[in-house]
Amino acid sequence: MLGHCDTLERLLSHLRQHGADQDAQLAASRILRYFQVGAPLHHEDEERNLFPALRAHSDFPAIQRPVLENLVVQHRELDTLWMQLEAALQIISGGALADISVEPFVTLTRAHIAVEEQEIFPLAERYLDAAALAVLSRAMQARRRT
Repeated sequence: MLGHCDTLERLLSHLRQHGADQDAQLAASRILRYFQVGAPLHHEDEERNLFPALRAHSDFPAIQRPVLENLVVQHRELDTLWMQLEAALQIISGGALADISVEPFVTLTRAHIAVEEQEIFPLAERYLDAAALAVLSRAMQARRRT
């Protein structure tokens, strides 16, 4: 996900220098594919499986519960920002220039990932045993098969 954020930032510079050439179209198409398919699955994995598993654990710190709720709110904010960005990327992937603003989306995505990686994932490793992680893994795999 962070790599796609980097690509979004590079795309802005590329568009200024080269327009919506073949490289820009390819980059826009790849970004679209990831954020239309991969990112929603990631959000669903967290909201339907990971976060509920953490909340259900008796030792999960109460102070971290609002962090989980904020991450869900950020998912909705990212969805809104993505819809604006998606329209511009579709135009670019078709070979035309579009007014594109990536900073709000990229900034929130990076901040969101930082919280996940620094706070939530370490807690998951601490509180979820192998059996719970296996349940999460199976649910995530099943989601990707449908």
